Amino acid sequence: MAREFENVIDYVRAQHDTFEERGVCRPDSLVFATLSYLRLPEDATDAYGLAGLCLGDLYRPDWIEPMCGPLFATDSFIELLEAVATSPRFSGVRVSGYVSHTDASAEEQFSAMTFHLSPRATYVAFRGTDNTLVGWREDFNMAFVATIPAQRSATLYVEGVAARTKGRLWLGGHSKGGNLAVFAGMNCADATFERVVSCFSHDGPGFSDACRARGHWEQRSKVVDKTIPQSSVIGMVFERQEWGFRVVRSHAVGFAQHDPFSWEIVGCDFAYERRLDFGASYFDSSLNDWLQTSDPSERERLIDVVFMVLRATGETTFAGIKRNWKWAVPRVLLVAATLDPEDRQFVQQAVTDIWHAVVPDLPLGELGALVGNGAAGIKALLTRGEDKG
Repeated sequence: MAREFENVIDYVRAQHDTFEERGVCRPDSLVFATLSYLRLPEDATDAYGLAGLCLGDLYRPDWIEPMCGPLFATDSFIELLEAVATSPRFSGVRVSGYVSHTDASAEEQFSAMTFHLSPRATYVAFRGTDNTLVGWREDFNMAFVATIPAQRSATLYVEGVAARTKGRLWLGGHSKGGNLAVFAGMNCADATFERVVSCFSHDGPGFSDACRARGHWEQRSKVVDKTIPQSSVIGMVFERQEWGFRVVRSHAVGFAQHDPFSWEIVGCDFAYERRLDFGASYFDSSLNDWLQTSDPSERERLIDVVFMVLRATGETTFAGIKRNWKWAVPRVLLVAATLDPEDRQFVQQAVTDIWHAVVPDLPLGELGALVGNGAAGIKALLTRGEDKG
């Protein structure tokens, strides 16, 4: 069925000029930021090394499932990959330097890849948060630590790319990837920053005051290019609006607007809205007020509680929780039932928000209410599990 609007896939199909003929625009950045979610197979060895592999050569039948299968919106990723492989603009772009690692002990989830647009033009893309508990925990850690491990890794990665390339650099990412791109741009060496054209953050969270106290934020903020959908949630975390942002029209509803495939593109730019929706503005003020007024140690304690509850499932990814929800979710409720009422209320909201972000298609829309109801919630969930067979 044809879409009623043009998205990033349609943009790739419509563009026939090369990057030497036309420079990087915001939809180009969203293409590369979205491609950074791909799980490149181990036998794509050139993409891991310095030689690089043309994007057109990634579209192989035996690679499609390992690259796209674990992702949200799998069909859309496959469609995007096919469009890129046949695009005069994108198919010859080489991807190199692919890295991806998750360290539970360090609470770090980091992945990046480098796109060589021309001999003197390079785009560095950072992956956003994946569906691991470690990845989401690292995001939450931004609430009480000045710098998370992935931010340091992003800065080192950019310095490595700068040492191996010449010419202009663009940095970007979607979700946490956008945060990493901006952080690296604000904290890289002066010689590297002189080559940076833009740091694109597509619905990426902002930065705490403690984080901004380091680096060269005021002097370098002119290169930050932030876009968010009109019902943004992730992009409004720590968003103090000093740099401004552009509001992109999305054809999804609520939290689902975080999906980059829902963003509308017209020609070579996004379609924009004049302002945020009321709900996003309210979330911005309420969440950021809590972050600014609460003690960092209290934030850390509450976040510890949230992830203690999630780890009680025995799973390390939300995909695992989704796959085994009939026994995993009751474990969440059992642990939540032991919390005091104040902590349980916080966990109820946090777990619901994370759940809707990572596994929106799992039929547990009232999960938060179940968490809040303790033992009664466990009984309700188990009864429903029996009904579903």
